[in-house]
Amino acid sequence: MRSGFSSKKAYAKYKKYRNKVTHLLKVNKKSYYQSQFLSCRNDSGKMWKLINSLISSKEKSSCPPEKLFDPIKSNYTSDPEAMSNIFNTYFVSIGHQLASKIPPPVHHTYPVKVNGPKNSFVLHDTSVEEVNMVINNLLVSKSNRQNDIPTHILKLCRNS
Repeated sequence: MRSGFSSKKAYAKYKKYRNKVTHLLKVNKKSYYQSQFLSCRNDSGKMWKLINSLISSKEKSSCPPEKLFDPIKSNYTSDPEAMSNIFNTYFVSIGHQLASKIPPPVHHTYPVKVNGPKNSFVLHDTSVEEVNMVINNLLVSKSNRQNDIPTHILKLCRNS
């Protein structure tokens, strides 16, 4: 018998009602969230707010850290301007640091470097034969993504 209960009968009665309350809470919680999801099914913004409220249990802090380690000076600083510069230096350099850790590809089927404007790309000419060769090499047994044209349809239409 559990401590705090005068008899086994009292403990059994307690367990019965505890289980009933737990069950009712579970059923009502499920019903509540189903109605909440139904009410925002046409508004993705509200839907994501609801999902995030269920997922995140932590309050998001909008307070900046009191102090930050300066790797250049090897000490901590609480000066807002210095902290801002530390963040800027980090975010300016992190992309290059991560990119340098990516191993080079083993082989290239298309030219990697294209001479021309820095922010552009080139589409090389292709022929009907090349497109037919690519379609012929597609496997019918492989599944397609939801919005792709099925492979067997491409193979049927390739000579049209």
